[in-house]
Amino acid sequence: MKHIITFCFLLANISSLLGVNKFPLEMVNTPADKNSLAPNLCKLGDYFLLSWIERDGNGVAQVQIASWDGTNFSHKSLVAESKQMFVNWADIPSVIEAPSGDLYAHWLDRISSKNYAYGARIARSINQGKSWKSIGWLHKDLSETEHGFVSLISDNLHVRAFWLDGRMMTKPNGKMMLRTAIIDGDKIKDEHMLDNDVCTCCPTSAVQMSTGPIVVYRDRSPREIRDIGFVLQRDDAWSEPAIIQADNWLMPGCPVNGASIAANGEFVAISRFTVVHNKAKVILRLFKEGKVKSGTEIVLDEDAPIGRCTTVCTKDSAYTVWIGLEKKQTVLRLANVSSAGEIMEITTLASINGSRSSGMPRVIISKGYLWVSWTDSNNIRLGRLKIDN
Repeated sequence: MKHIITFCFLLANISSLLGVNKFPLEMVNTPADKNSLAPNLCKLGDYFLLSWIERDGNGVAQVQIASWDGTNFSHKSLVAESKQMFVNWADIPSVIEAPSGDLYAHWLDRISSKNYAYGARIARSINQGKSWKSIGWLHKDLSETEHGFVSLISDNLHVRAFWLDGRMMTKPNGKMMLRTAIIDGDKIKDEHMLDNDVCTCCPTSAVQMSTGPIVVYRDRSPREIRDIGFVLQRDDAWSEPAIIQADNWLMPGCPVNGASIAANGEFVAISRFTVVHNKAKVILRLFKEGKVKSGTEIVLDEDAPIGRCTTVCTKDSAYTVWIGLEKKQTVLRLANVSSAGEIMEITTLASINGSRSSGMPRVIISKGYLWVSWTDSNNIRLGRLKIDN
């Protein structure tokens, strides 16, 4: 994480933008103020929540949310505020609706005054985000190390969290771990380790399947091979860590470029940025539930993409957004791939800043629209386009 701290200031604006080919991207105004960053999207019933971070001039950072009702955003609502909030471009807060209807949010706070001693805080709302109660740290460990890149999913009647945990890095040759726990009401329980050596600062991603949860993350071998790994639960037991595909990407440091997993029924999609034979690629893997290792691989981009993929599924298609290049210009790209593996469309959504200030794009499907959030030119950007779902 030491090399990824880039603070960006975002101002939501109203504009209209047309994507290349048949994808008109309609820009939507958000309630975010100046000095805002890190937008994220969360399904909420038939609609969704937008979350982001705002900062004032006194060093206070706030996690804010607003709900979309199909026509407009609600007034923003404060989730948490802190002078100790650990704010950066890559590791962004999130919100999830639990099976009970309660909302849970996570963000990062400093554990101590050391630069990279931070952890994940959890808050709960029992009134659809009108008010929030902090329920504490996600993890039992409070060592002065890094704890972050949290993924939250529904798991039976509860919420399950996955995160990267640096507690062993206080020891000689200690490694970053992947850990999980259950959030049940105001309690966090059943914490345990899933992988004892993973990439230190690549985002995780997880979904719930009928057989149990699956999490994808960037693994790390003793030889510094950093391919995408996965762990899944079946019959209340966790699998051993395994690799999605042996790309054999030899990388001495963390690329801050994780995978994204999405599912709709038995249809599952994983997008990833990787390097194969010294060539950068964005690859989409499609498979039926339970058959991760026998999926179909579709190369979406091999023209020096930056990556930062995010994917969402309908029953018939996988939509993937990533940062790529077009005529030497950094752009936000979208691919629509059928469940049979046919590329239906690849299009450019917008020109964006190629630096880390562009943050992590996020996508969600709501009421026949694909919603896309990202950051650019010190602004939160939120756009939508009509899809067939």
